[in-house]
Amino acid sequence: MLIALLESDKAFTTAELAEKLSVSARTIRSDLKKLQDWIKEKENIVLSIKPGVGVSLEISEEKRKKLKQKYSTYMDYRDPYSPEKRRQLILKWLLQSDVDYTIQKLADKLYLSRTTVYKDLDKVEEWLNKYNLKLQRKRRYGLKIKGEEKNWRKAVADLLTLLKGSEELKHILGEDDEISEIENESRIDINTYQDLKLLFSEIDFKKIEDILIEAEKEADFLFTDETLIGLIVHLAISLERLQQDKDIEMGEKQLNKLKKKEEFKIAKFIAKKLEDKFSISIPEAEIAYISLHILGAKYQQNIKQARLEDIVEESNSSIVKMSKEIIDTAGKVLEVDLSRDREVLIGLILHFRAVLNRLQYGLSLRNPILEEIKDNYPDVFAAAWSSSIIYEKHFNIQVSEEEIGYIALHLGAALERLNKSRKVLVVCGSGGGTAQLLAERLKRRLSGLQIAGVIAAHKLDDFSFADIDLIISTIPLNKEFKVPVIKISPLCTDEDIKFIQQEINGLIKKNRKQKNLRNNRLHDLIDADLIFCSLDLNSKEEIIKFLSREMLKRGIVKRGFESSVFERERLTSTEMGNGIALPHAEKKYINSSKVIIANLAKTVQWDERKVKLVFMVALKSKDEAETFFKKYLHIIDNDELLKKLKETNSKKQVKDIFLGSISGKNNDFFAEEV
Repeated sequence: MLIALLESDKAFTTAELAEKLSVSARTIRSDLKKLQDWIKEKENIVLSIKPGVGVSLEISEEKRKKLKQKYSTYMDYRDPYSPEKRRQLILKWLLQSDVDYTIQKLADKLYLSRTTVYKDLDKVEEWLNKYNLKLQRKRRYGLKIKGEEKNWRKAVADLLTLLKGSEELKHILGEDDEISEIENESRIDINTYQDLKLLFSEIDFKKIEDILIEAEKEADFLFTDETLIGLIVHLAISLERLQQDKDIEMGEKQLNKLKKKEEFKIAKFIAKKLEDKFSISIPEAEIAYISLHILGAKYQQNIKQARLEDIVEESNSSIVKMSKEIIDTAGKVLEVDLSRDREVLIGLILHFRAVLNRLQYGLSLRNPILEEIKDNYPDVFAAAWSSSIIYEKHFNIQVSEEEIGYIALHLGAALERLNKSRKVLVVCGSGGGTAQLLAERLKRRLSGLQIAGVIAAHKLDDFSFADIDLIISTIPLNKEFKVPVIKISPLCTDEDIKFIQQEINGLIKKNRKQKNLRNNRLHDLIDADLIFCSLDLNSKEEIIKFLSREMLKRGIVKRGFESSVFERERLTSTEMGNGIALPHAEKKYINSSKVIIANLAKTVQWDERKVKLVFMVALKSKDEAETFFKKYLHIIDNDELLKKLKETNSKKQVKDIFLGSISGKNNDFFAEEV
């Protein structure tokens, strides 16, 4: 309202303000007195409210200009309560407040009509149902969330993920000025602290972090940063709930089992420190609950480094086998050999050991950087997704996209290490001191780069190029080579380094593109009558029903396939980034392996994002998954090809793109074999 009044020197009636701000006139009248008092105290300005004239600020133009500049940040948030953020605010208030909220109280706080609040509460209730929590609405008693304490806490933790990075809510709820003071003393970045403060404004997170770091030293291990954040969140929720006399309940059998674990000792150490720092009593069941989260935690590998190689031998043989299968499958999809990377194997084994503990005790996994992984590493995410068949076979559960994201992180790190191991030949005019100096600079500036040789240009004819990935030269080379050549300055400038790094990062993609992708198994997976161009449907639900029933009509899948797809979507989104979704079902509902392709007439909302291209995959075997995802990767790697696939009205063109007879510009690796 203040922004509206600052932007115009005219007097507004309450009706005009209500229309301008999309709220009721009653809300405007209720808030005018609050604004009048606030603006007088804060800025020493008079808010004039005159019957028959209207509402205006008694202010000079110079002062108006200064205040507009001061509150300019808020100008971008004329309607700060977007539907999504509104519902998140309602969830925050209902989940965390001891005060009962009524419909009218929410309407007043959000500047909304009761009708809009009713609609928002329907969506809030839908979200709560995923956690087996119920929203009670009783006249005169207000709104109450009912359910088990463990489900309540899981909902609060997941709400924090939704609030992450929300500038709108920071403006609405306010920021903590003290946060910047702890940035240099913490392993947690300032943005994460700001996100935590959105939900827990009264909790001292630095105290919790310090206690966890003490616990690391006590137990002689190191939590990963995401695990540290997860434990801070869990402990903050525990403290808040204990302060409200809401403690966790645990059966005696499970409690006694956990008390025998080493992690219970660590949890006890943490609980004692929390009791001292926060002046609160922590019951034994709560300590056991802390130990559960430590059991499901991931550890850094740089503690007890000498024991890392023993991990493979000590680990469950099924986990080792699964990790190797995932590395093999992802490597085939990415068309690189990751089998010799011991680090990725150990990383996955450690990860899956934690997964087993989480599954055993019913703990969920949140991946705070999932969307960044999908956006920035779609190829690695797809390769990780291709391994979901292996994961589900071993763990006998449906894999979540959060889990896929973590697998992708391990695979992505392995790819980075592979990139860094690229062998480079350095060429100069003489091959003498200049070349040697350049080689040393390259090694220093590009860590991990292998300099295979330093030679003069006139000796290139005698050189064996076996295993050389890249030539870096300070002079023009007037002949063709089978590997890329980069010409740089003898001084090796920052621009040169940047260009070399880009070339090295692109080598894997280029190697993929040079391979012929003709594969008869793709012919078996893609049929023209399973391709739908410009499919005009309006929702994710309509699309899933249509495509599932087309598969059922042809006998590709069994009854129950459609329900299984919806169940997967309920548990985890199959939106993959790049405007693509890959819905799928349990293997037991598949008769024969096929992929149905839908290019939509318009983008459709698929959970949090819009989708234009849908591949409904029914794949029975690991080999068929490798075949499909290998081609899928080539398509998403090629912007022009992906654009064609989204825009074409021709079934034949879609099939040709998939089977290799249509290429993107300058990408002859899709050329048809003759």
